[in-house]
Amino acid sequence: MDDRLDEFLKLSVALTGFGHLQLMGTGVGAEYLKTVEDIVPDVSVARLFDAARKLSPCDEQAVESLVTDRTLGPIVKNIIIMWYCGTWNPLPKDWCEVHGRSSKDVGHVVSSAAYLAGLQWATVAAHPSGGLPGGFASWAFPPEEVQP
Repeated sequence: MDDRLDEFLKLSVALTGFGHLQLMGTGVGAEYLKTVEDIVPDVSVARLFDAARKLSPCDEQAVESLVTDRTLGPIVKNIIIMWYCGTWNPLPKDWCEVHGRSSKDVGHVVSSAAYLAGLQWATVAAHPSGGLPGGFASWAFPPEEVQP
C-alpha cells in the first residue's frame, strides 16, 4: 500500500472511529486522499500529514485539537464528512481567503462508490437509498441491531 494512503487511513481511523481494515474495505480511501490533494493547497496538506503522524487514534484531545484548529479544522471536518456521506463540502470562504481556493472546491458527491460506501450506512445498520437494495419486501423487516 502507498505510504501516503496508509497515513491518510491512520488519520481517518482517528477521525471516524472506524478501524483501519473497515476503512480499507470501503475501497474509497485512495479516492478520498486524491480529493483532498486535488483541492487543498499543498502546504496545508503537508501540515495535515505532519499533525497526523503525531496522532494516536485513542487520543481524543489530539483529535479535538485537530478539528478545532483554524487551518486544519475545515479540512479535517471535510474528511470526516467524506467518510460518512461520500461528499465534499466547499471550504469556508474566510479559510480560502487566507489559504487559497481551488476551482475543484465545490460541493459534490465524490463518486457513486463513495455514496454507497458511506460510513453513515454502517453506523445505522441500513443500506443506501437507491443502492444495495435488500431484496423483495426487505422494507417489511426492521434493521438489524447495531452493535457498539
